[in-house]
Amino acid sequence: MSKKKTPENDVSEEITETVKETAETAVNETDEKKDGNKTVKPEKRKRKFNVRSFKHGSLSIVLTVVFIAAVVVVNVIVGLVAERFDTAADLTGSGLYTLDETTEKYLSDTLNTDITLTVLRTEKAFEEQSSPYKQVNEILKRMEMTGGHVKVNYLDIDQNPTYTSQFKGETLAANYIVVECEKTGRHKVLSPYEYFNFNQSYLQTYGQYVVESSNIEQEAVSAMLAVANEDVVRVAFTEGYNESDSTALQNLLSKNGYDIETLNLTTTDAIDPDIDFVIMYAPSIDPDASQIAKLDKYLDNGGAFGKNVFYFASISQPETPNIESFLNDWGVSVGYDEVGQTNANYLISSMTLFAHLQQISDTDYTKDVLNSTLYTLGADLRPVYVLDRSSNEREVLMTTYDKAFLYPLDSGEDEQFSMETAESGTYNEVVMSSRVHTDGMRSRLCVVGSDQLSGASFLSYNNANNPEFFLGIFNTISGKDDGITIKAKTFSNVTFEMNAATANVLAIVLCIVIPVLVIVLGIVIWVRRRHR
Repeated sequence: MSKKKTPENDVSEEITETVKETAETAVNETDEKKDGNKTVKPEKRKRKFNVRSFKHGSLSIVLTVVFIAAVVVVNVIVGLVAERFDTAADLTGSGLYTLDETTEKYLSDTLNTDITLTVLRTEKAFEEQSSPYKQVNEILKRMEMTGGHVKVNYLDIDQNPTYTSQFKGETLAANYIVVECEKTGRHKVLSPYEYFNFNQSYLQTYGQYVVESSNIEQEAVSAMLAVANEDVVRVAFTEGYNESDSTALQNLLSKNGYDIETLNLTTTDAIDPDIDFVIMYAPSIDPDASQIAKLDKYLDNGGAFGKNVFYFASISQPETPNIESFLNDWGVSVGYDEVGQTNANYLISSMTLFAHLQQISDTDYTKDVLNSTLYTLGADLRPVYVLDRSSNEREVLMTTYDKAFLYPLDSGEDEQFSMETAESGTYNEVVMSSRVHTDGMRSRLCVVGSDQLSGASFLSYNNANNPEFFLGIFNTISGKDDGITIKAKTFSNVTFEMNAATANVLAIVLCIVIPVLVIVLGIVIWVRRRHR
């Protein structure tokens, strides 16, 4: 007869079973079974698999991997963007590392063929030489990012001697830059002496080269204009007549894609008809009639016209009757006087009456600079007259302002000059005379009253539009795109300009706001983990 189960019996049986299990476990832990000479330890109890811990650990690993992958992807994207787009900020007050608007417009809108700029040095070695070389490198890279037609390469000339073999007869050295256009097959080499302006006084005193300003932007763009130009425009400056120094005008034209050469009328039988412009720059020796005849024949061009002669006068010239006769045949004349200005509002300097502002006339040749906010500067001017006895078309391109006066150049020391009796008024300074063919083709004679209008001083002043004025005339005649003039960038004032208010805000953000946010974020994360 079985016993009747009660809750008390169930509890007793449960306790008894538990005691037995505990005893067996104790025996297993103290009685080690021996197998020969080996001692076998009982198996350890297996820990239960914790699903919750596994989930949290796996999630942490996945999040870590995803975060690292995201960082890598972002870095790759940022690198690609930085290579293709200009993401750097120029913090210098003078915009030392920023492209001029004229450059950006040319690279984006005008340049339509691929150009390669090869720097003859590794990029690292090139820009680590000094701050000026760093600036040059930054400008080149920004050019590469603008427009899509410029490619910058770096080549160690010492490790690539075969590269120089294709430029026979030309000087190549480290830090030189070769500008090439594959389409035209033309190239131009830029040396540091061209794309840097050195402090001449320091060089003369100490014999050391100290970079004063960088001209890389102008030089690189000028080289691009030259090598990319398929229709070469030839400009020949006469020599052999003791002409004035025309270097500044030659450089201006050369930098804007014109091919510059010299012409000696005494040694040539006829002027090459492929030459587009002939320039006589204030000769002090009067050519003879046979040499003047060569100019006439050139302008006639076998009856086809289409040629151009520019004549610049100077107050230092003696009288030149043969040149004057040539000018008269074209309906113009240059007075043997110097033009002064009595109105102080138009004087460039109170020290002299013979350096003063000029005004530009409204013509097709001057339309690009007619409304310029810059000044047209002139000095040592002779008046240019329009004669009635020619059927040529004459256009006045530049005049003086009112209240100008004439000072005779042939006034001797014994002669008294009186401002009260001097001739006064408004005088022409640049006149264009044209002979027009029946088919519309023109030959032109442009007469300029002073070589100083295109001299080194007035072509380099930041507030002068003289470069744009002359480029506009040449470009209009030759059908070229607008010229480019870019001012050099000086290293004397490289600063990060910041006013007091901006400095205070930046200090508060960097020294207070950001540190406080980091501390608060750290506390929040710590508290959440403590109470999880």
